[in-house]
Amino acid sequence: MASVWGELKRRNVVRVAVAYAVVSWLILQVTDVLIPLLGLPRWVGGLVFLLLVIGFLLALILSWAYELTPEGVKKEKEVDRNQSITHVTGRKLDYFIIGVLVLALGYFAYDKFVLGPSRVADQAAESGKEETADKSIAVLAFADLSPAGDQEYFCDGISEELLNVLAKIPGLRVLARTSSFQFKGENRDIIDIGEKLNVGLVLEGSVRKAGSRIRITTQLIDASNGFHLWSETYDRELENIFAVQDEISVAIVESLKEHLGLQVESVPRMTATANTEAHEAYLRGRYLMVQRKPASVEGAAREFEKAISLDPDYALAHAELAIATLLLSYSSYRVLTLAESITKGAPHAVQAMALDPTLAEAHAATGFLLMKQWNLEGALTHYRQAIQINPNYSNVYTWMAAVLNDKLGRYDEGFIALETALRLDPLSIVAIANYVRSLIHRNRLAEADRELEKLASIAPSLYASVHGERMSLGAKWATEVLGNLDAWRINPESVRARNGLTYGLAAIGLGKEALAISEDPPPEILSLLGKHGDAVTIAEAGFAEDPTSLMARGDLGLALAGAGDYTRARPILEELWQRSGGRIARFGLFDTTGAAALIAIRRDADEEAEVGELVAAIRDNVRRYHEAGMTGTTLFFSVNYDEGLAAYLAGERERGLALIAKAAEDGFIVLPREAYLKVLYDDPGFAPIRESQEARQAREREKFLAIVCTDNPYAAVWQPAEGTCEQFATVDTN
Repeated sequence: MASVWGELKRRNVVRVAVAYAVVSWLILQVTDVLIPLLGLPRWVGGLVFLLLVIGFLLALILSWAYELTPEGVKKEKEVDRNQSITHVTGRKLDYFIIGVLVLALGYFAYDKFVLGPSRVADQAAESGKEETADKSIAVLAFADLSPAGDQEYFCDGISEELLNVLAKIPGLRVLARTSSFQFKGENRDIIDIGEKLNVGLVLEGSVRKAGSRIRITTQLIDASNGFHLWSETYDRELENIFAVQDEISVAIVESLKEHLGLQVESVPRMTATANTEAHEAYLRGRYLMVQRKPASVEGAAREFEKAISLDPDYALAHAELAIATLLLSYSSYRVLTLAESITKGAPHAVQAMALDPTLAEAHAATGFLLMKQWNLEGALTHYRQAIQINPNYSNVYTWMAAVLNDKLGRYDEGFIALETALRLDPLSIVAIANYVRSLIHRNRLAEADRELEKLASIAPSLYASVHGERMSLGAKWATEVLGNLDAWRINPESVRARNGLTYGLAAIGLGKEALAISEDPPPEILSLLGKHGDAVTIAEAGFAEDPTSLMARGDLGLALAGAGDYTRARPILEELWQRSGGRIARFGLFDTTGAAALIAIRRDADEEAEVGELVAAIRDNVRRYHEAGMTGTTLFFSVNYDEGLAAYLAGERERGLALIAKAAEDGFIVLPREAYLKVLYDDPGFAPIRESQEARQAREREKFLAIVCTDNPYAAVWQPAEGTCEQFATVDTN
């Protein structure tokens, strides 16, 4: 046996076997990568493996029977042992094996540490996609087949109520109305809809309402192949509409149980009123509510009020009226002040809970009210209860994300809530926009671009605004201004575009334009432009109008601190610091800017010992940013700036200035005229940062004016202020 093994080694059979095995492994790895890229069938991999096995046997036979000599390949038995060069060939094979092993190890490391995580994520995403699509359903808007064609609100209401019943079934993912109704009025293929929404089943139907009679037709369809799983037609008297809806939902759930293997002990019933007229008013309210425009939300509130007047115990109408009323205090509506909305909405949230504490909408309304009252933990408690009742309540996940991410600074949890909202409502305009911005802050730009494209067709104005923000990264501020102008041109009523344009114009130094475009410029814009007296006046007016608003109080405190009025600013900022629980959050009661202002105020009062807790809070917020992967920089967001400011204010001068300079270089605008930052401005090390920012500001202003001062594409909605273009013409833009 020993002689055979020795002969195998002498003839280099062992070395050939090792070299062949290593090369074969590399070939198989490359094949595994190329097959999906080239769209080849999986059997190609098996064929390659079979050929390599056959080749291995041939290589062993040939290396045993033949030998490489200076005269070429000869049969081994014909070679004189004294003239054999197998030892030379062996050394060459050793070098070859070592080289191939180095390649193999390099590939292994690259595959494990570079390709591996990405592949695992892709596999998990694909697995999750298959899993969620397997037990998921979209309820499309039912078609209105009524003779007069005037029952769209009623058809939408029937669809939504069926959707809400299905949403309460454990283990079933039910898409929200926003996404399911995107295809209303379109003759789209069910398979295509299923792919776009990532659902396994689609429920569609129609309603024909004539006099006191109603006919409802429903169909449950397998979205993977378009096959009908169940269908039924119901002809009933209109006064029995609730019984019909319950009958339909029971039939649908029975079909789902059979098709998906769901474990459903009892089918949830409709939460409704016995009053048909009140129910129709509620449906009209919901129809108006989802349009999310000031006039439509006001109209929705009136319809909910009508429903309640017809049935004072209509819990669902109370809950929806509370939500509608509270929505009207948002800046994008500006119909009610915060105090007015709370005064009007709170009793209905309370009444909804009293009438039906098992109603998800009642908990959602209560959570929304508590969020407005800045009882954030209480809001989260009710949001979680709403989700426990209805696991598919996508709006609640969006509101939870706002509380966690913006107000409490729990950025990682907020991002998860936002992801969940988008999974349940993949075509939600608000969810997509918020998610894209969250991805931008995390420097996950490829993902942000993919999500952003969804907005192009369903919300072109918002797409233009967010796309401008995305493309402005790297200090391309003019691009963000142009994006908001595009958004405003598409939708001249867009409050979001107007606000974004105001900030952008101020950032590039076009103060007259920024103030002209905003009917009521925010105090921070006036401060950015160095108009601190005006900022204080506006902030005082805002606080007087809505004294219960903590945010209005915070605006006043910062405006006063920016103007150097520390005496009036201090009690406001100290109160907000205490109410924040010593926690800084990006849009919370207390942010980094507020902390910097209060640090300056305490130092001005020779209270150095009271500064440390504020610096520690800024650093804790920076830590949470990093833990959540938020490392990106935009015009008004930079983790480097916050970290650098904390370091500078803590006495780490060089490190602080370096981080602030990096933030400015990446495109963050450092506020240039705040009294509480005077110590930074007076530092000689800040001078080059200021000069660089001013040069960048001038460059971006010139790029912007080069477009709007020549052949202004936005002339229909916006013009530069008088004299701006004449001044620009005298500047050398080369």
